[in-house]
Amino acid sequence: MTKIKGRCLCGAISFEVANTFEKLFMCSCDQCRQITGSAFASNLFVSIEEFDWLKGADDVVNYQLPGRDISKSFCRVCGSGVPWSSDDGTKMIVPAGSLSEPAIVAERVRIFTSEQPSWASNLEQVPAHAEFPKLR
Repeated sequence: MTKIKGRCLCGAISFEVANTFEKLFMCSCDQCRQITGSAFASNLFVSIEEFDWLKGADDVVNYQLPGRDISKSFCRVCGSGVPWSSDDGTKMIVPAGSLSEPAIVAERVRIFTSEQPSWASNLEQVPAHAEFPKLR
């Protein structure tokens, strides 16, 4: 089983996870957009047995949205999103952007597209740049 590493932006937290992801969920629900500040959350799910903290587990802070099954874990130093365990403790939810290496994903799934904002539609038609474009 191949393992890959991930970390927060400042490096205070790092982890290792089996590179055997069945699905990548890209969620456009209102709560995931608010909690990430982006068009959607990109999360991978893996068995808790296939996940190990390498350092900084004590620097992980978790926010649980009251009354909902929505949470976010982040680094107390830099605020980057980091993995958290599912409510039943059987899975780790890994923010795809926290991985330092490419993930092997069997299937990508978009969910709650009915809540996707209009500005996040048809992104393949938006001009793409390899770097930050010059401002006028």
